[in-house]
Amino acid sequence: MVWIHGGDFYAGSANSAQTTGEVLAAKTDVIVVTFNYRFGWFGFLYAGSDEAPGNMALWDQALALKWVNENIYHFGGDPNRVTIIGANSGSISVAAHILSPITRNLYQNAIMASGGPLSDAFMH
Repeated sequence: MVWIHGGDFYAGSANSAQTTGEVLAAKTDVIVVTFNYRFGWFGFLYAGSDEAPGNMALWDQALALKWVNENIYHFGGDPNRVTIIGANSGSISVAAHILSPITRNLYQNAIMASGGPLSDAFMH
């Protein structure tokens, strides 16, 4: 299970008490992967050029999913049984990956715990 943390796209961390996955991993037979990604200006700035193509937060997430796909078996996981999950703005990230041809083959299941791509709650 790959947890994409929330934080309204301008805060948050994979190391917060709510997102470390310790409880879930301790009580179930699940490997929990969390990661950090750029947010705010660093994650979503678009300058209209190839040097700053925009949506770097989603590119960071795509690279994390690629890493999981290539390496999860080292931790006893199955790259053919990866679930992405997110809450808050993490849920909107999950929706973006559902729609993305770039990450389509890097996971098999997706859980949007709250929010969706048409939600305006995180537009700043």
